[in-house]
Amino acid sequence: MQRWIVLGAVAIVLMLGGGAFAFHTYKQNRPHPVWVPLPINPELPSDERKKIAKNLKAKLDQPEILLQVCKDLGLTKKWEIGADEAAAELSKRLFVKVGEAASPMGNVPSINVGVSGKNKEKEDSEAISMRLMKDVWKILGINPPQRKEP
Repeated sequence: MQRWIVLGAVAIVLMLGGGAFAFHTYKQNRPHPVWVPLPINPELPSDERKKIAKNLKAKLDQPEILLQVCKDLGLTKKWEIGADEAAAELSKRLFVKVGEAASPMGNVPSINVGVSGKNKEKEDSEAISMRLMKDVWKILGINPPQRKEP
């Protein structure tokens, strides 16, 4: 009888361990888009915002820019693929959407430039989004905001 109890306890422990592993894997593979909001003039009409976002997406989606981002961040080593494949993958993940950003004066319209990815790739997605903002500033012809030194 004691053998059956021990066998049942082992089976329960293995099932709970397997369930915890499956749940952890599920949570790590959930979608986790990361973006940087770029506030814009609230008086700008909605059609104009969409036009700007579409134009910005087209310019950011150029192979030269994506290859440079892959090179700067070392995505070919991280993703273990060639430079062209990394740029193509980045092109699939890149998005530019019209949305809202929180500001001290309340919510203001914004253009969100970001990358969609999985929860386990959050650090890579954040780095890619911040790197893309350098190109956004160049494309828009605006000087980037000054960063405070710690």
